[in-house]
Amino acid sequence: MNKEKIYNLIKELGIWYETEEHKAVYNMEDLSEVKIKYPEYDAKNLFVRDDKKKEYYLITVKGDKRVDLNKFKEEQKTRRLSFASPNDLENIMKLIP
Repeated sequence: MNKEKIYNLIKELGIWYETEEHKAVYNMEDLSEVKIKYPEYDAKNLFVRDDKKKEYYLITVKGDKRVDLNKFKEEQKTRRLSFASPNDLENIMKLIP
């Protein structure tokens, strides 16, 4: 799903949102150097996959939160999870790590 489709889906669901463009950041420390409009609503994305590389998940959480992949696995009834590769990120999400 590309950015335009995501925005359309959010609009269809009646969810209010704002977008803010900034330089690419690769960790929360990098983000601390960027001035953003709502710093209290920072977030981070984790792109993970199951051990068979069949299912991929984009997990978004508050910037200061830790993600327990084992807990996520149990709650979502998935196979064992690990971080997706840079190649997967580029091929699936069209993002360059």
